[in-house]
Amino acid sequence: MLRQVGRPLTFLASWLGGWSRLLLLILVLIGVGAGLLWEQLRHPPVPPGALQVASASVGDARQTTFRYPGSVAELRAFYQQALPPRGWRYCGTQATPRCTNMIQLVDRPGEAIDVYRRADDQNYRGTTVEIWPIESANGQIFVTTYETRSK
Repeated sequence: MLRQVGRPLTFLASWLGGWSRLLLLILVLIGVGAGLLWEQLRHPPVPPGALQVASASVGDARQTTFRYPGSVAELRAFYQQALPPRGWRYCGTQATPRCTNMIQLVDRPGEAIDVYRRADDQNYRGTTVEIWPIESANGQIFVTTYETRSK
């Protein structure tokens, strides 16, 4: 049985030109996988059940939009649990002084928008994650998250 497992590896090594190249290929694949995982973990997660997820860079921010079938309270609870293990701390809302990096819109109360900062951001000049939920008539919530750059 061990001989059967070894044959494909031996063939792959000979095709690549030796064991060193096979080892190099494996290390490259591990590196790519680690980079993709790091990229995924540095952005805010999307809650389970989210629909129509889309992301784009908009000026100095990365914007992610989606529809969420739960309540605003459930959405906030999700982010309050999901973001701290990724290095984010709850700062307050857009109405909290020095929390936001974005302009405050006239038609949206600042209290409706949650703001998270990196846990090590002591001078309030670092990046933020800002969660903008808007309740729709069909019972779903349209959510936009912004990842802003440092000031």
